[in-house]
Amino acid sequence: MNNTFKKILIGGGVALVCAAIIIFAVEKGMSIYQIVGGFLVFVIPFTFISSFGSKIGSFIFVFCTILIAYFVSKFLYHDFWVGVILAAIVGGAAFYFRINKAKPFSPSEYKEKAKEEHNKTN
Repeated sequence: MNNTFKKILIGGGVALVCAAIIIFAVEKGMSIYQIVGGFLVFVIPFTFISSFGSKIGSFIFVFCTILIAYFVSKFLYHDFWVGVILAAIVGGAAFYFRINKAKPFSPSEYKEKAKEEHNKTN
């Protein structure tokens, strides 16, 4: 199975799971505001989870997550966790399919390549 087809299948599967969760939430009469809130709070951290490699980043992420979990449980916003699950799915997929790092443009390397190409044609 080639890599592009595999990515299409995984992307379709993620879309199917997200749609199923949203349909389930609507059918159960869950709060759309809580779901959207959970999604918006956690989609960026799940997408850029590799950025939390430092002590400070990890501290901020874990500290905020603990406080959010406390307030969500304190005020009984149980539908919030459906949004967190959606954020984990979407953010995890975005992290998995991340854009490859690009090499910065170097004018000196460009000039060298241009000279080599010019010398090849002569």
